[in-house]
Amino acid sequence: MKLIRILGLAVCMLIGSFGAAQAVSLYVDSAPNAYGSPDYAGWWDNAKQDASDGNFVNMLNSVNPANAGTTNFEIQDAVVYSFGDLGRRLHFVYWLPNTSIELLTGEIGEIGRFQISIEYDDDGVTYDFYDKYFNQTWLEPTQWEDYNGGVIGSAGFAMWGAYDDNTQTELDADIAEWEKSQGNVIIHTRLDGAITSLTAYHQPVPEPSTIILLAAGLGGLAIWRNKRKI
Repeated sequence: MKLIRILGLAVCMLIGSFGAAQAVSLYVDSAPNAYGSPDYAGWWDNAKQDASDGNFVNMLNSVNPANAGTTNFEIQDAVVYSFGDLGRRLHFVYWLPNTSIELLTGEIGEIGRFQISIEYDDDGVTYDFYDKYFNQTWLEPTQWEDYNGGVIGSAGFAMWGAYDDNTQTELDADIAEWEKSQGNVIIHTRLDGAITSLTAYHQPVPEPSTIILLAAGLGGLAIWRNKRKI
């Protein structure tokens, strides 16, 4: 049984002036691994410009070109590892115009006006990702930036591939296994209490054994344990 860790980042965005809540624009793409890839900075520069201009194309950089313009992803869009090109991470991008970090940040010891939350949907069973790892559903961003008259940021999600021995053989085995059961990833933002959400969809290819487990009513739990997300 392989040991896998889900890596989640929250580099969030912010929101407008005090008064009526503004809409938060949400996008998603497959990005180079932010932890070490020399290609990440260029991707992020383009993402910020496109999001603030309203020209962002969801999943434009997916490993499957057919996903461009949708919120569908392949498992290879969300697997990082410690060799070669370091893999790719699913990144949700947030854009909040006409605001600043100062307007969104809470006082010391208090939560601010803008928070994010990530959920993982495993065959109809929803897991609160932030509660599992941080013991709370909503988190205020710790990394964000004022940009082009607003605030922008991202939250990432990835599986850690080839964790045991850092080889291509193990990575290939991990990807083949996860392809059968990887679920959807849902990002929620909360601005002055108003919630906006976006779902990145993955359609797993079930094995006969998985279908039997589902029929027995144990599939969700079995898949979750098999992946050993910690």
